[in-house]
Amino acid sequence: MAHSPIPRAAAETHSGASARRGRVRWIIAVVITLLAIINYIDRGALSVAMPDIREDLGFNATMSGVILSAFVWPYAVMNLPSGWLVDRFGPRVIMTFAIGAWSICCAVTGGMHTVATFVAARVGLGVSEAPMFPAAVKGIGTWFHRSEKGTATSMMIAGTQIGLAASPPVATALMLAFGWRAMFVLLGLLGVVGVVGWLAVYRSPEKHPWLSASELAHIRGGQGDDAAPATEAPVTSREWVSLFRHPSLWMMIIGDFALQYLFWFYITWLPTYLQTDRGFTIENAGLVAALPYIAGAVGALVGGRFSDSLAARIPRMDARRYTIAGGALLTALALLATATTSGAVLAVTLLTIGMFTYSLTGPSIWALATDVVRTQRFVGSVGSIQNFGGFLGGAVAPIATGVLVDASGSFGLALFAAGALALVAAAMYGLVLRRPIPV
Repeated sequence: MAHSPIPRAAAETHSGASARRGRVRWIIAVVITLLAIINYIDRGALSVAMPDIREDLGFNATMSGVILSAFVWPYAVMNLPSGWLVDRFGPRVIMTFAIGAWSICCAVTGGMHTVATFVAARVGLGVSEAPMFPAAVKGIGTWFHRSEKGTATSMMIAGTQIGLAASPPVATALMLAFGWRAMFVLLGLLGVVGVVGWLAVYRSPEKHPWLSASELAHIRGGQGDDAAPATEAPVTSREWVSLFRHPSLWMMIIGDFALQYLFWFYITWLPTYLQTDRGFTIENAGLVAALPYIAGAVGALVGGRFSDSLAARIPRMDARRYTIAGGALLTALALLATATTSGAVLAVTLLTIGMFTYSLTGPSIWALATDVVRTQRFVGSVGSIQNFGGFLGGAVAPIATGVLVDASGSFGLALFAAGALALVAAAMYGLVLRRPIPV
């Protein structure tokens, strides 16, 4: 049903009451966070299993890089229609299909034997996981007061880091107990939990049976002119294409390309790096590889709160892009230092710091999609297009890293490349991106 705009004075009156009487929006955020954890456990499992898969099936580093990147190319491309689909059909429908499909693709990975079949399974996983974050950011944009969006988004980003932190020890334990093939099947079953939780909890605010009038007033009053009417027209294909005319969107694409390159260096090659360059056993590498992601979960929460605090003092778009630029710069320094150190403990420490500082950027990247446009109508599309650019970088990272490792015999050049791209991201968000997208 439609709702009437809420006057600013009424919003201010209801804001405190909402904080006391209504917490449905935070339940939504918790469910989205749990889905992010499941999503990243599934996508991170292959990098944990890759040393065993290489030994069993005789793959070299370049072949492994091709398999590891096979997820990211279709994921990047599918971000483009995914955002449009979310804006057109809503987060509830699209997320439900996505969870079910990615869980099936994860499970069938355990039955693969050749490079081609592994690539096929990972392509399916990439296609099916692509709608998750456009749907999540659209849901957060719909459900949260503008002063809370960074914090809510930081919960989701922390979930990705928790998933990555859990993936190495969980996947390692399952591999040691049942083998790597059964590990993929068991992880795929997590999706059943995700689908049930999502369908049980998520509705639009106007249709949610648990939501009080005061909490709805708080949500809509805090969105002001950004609030999306329940009767708004879906984004048309022509409107979607027209977004690419705006230079600011291209700056976001380039900046996220650079950030996701270094993130996917972590996701796809960290366990192998720890074993080959730093001498950790598979058991120890699984535990040590979790440390950066634990730090990343903390970094995401800190980054979201910091960004919201900064947004109370300066324009919201500037608060988001400055937070991204600062985190990217610090990450560049950590990765470049890692490339020059010879100590295993110091290398792990620097990589852990680097993931903490990288994760400061995550909530602001997604919150920027809600703040760089004038209305919530285009949030899913803008967020997914930016994410498309990011996952092009993520698609390049596994192959480029494999080629650099085969060519040089170590990870030094690969770390330098990731650090250099972090500097590009800092410049793009901090210096070049200045204007909002006028839609």
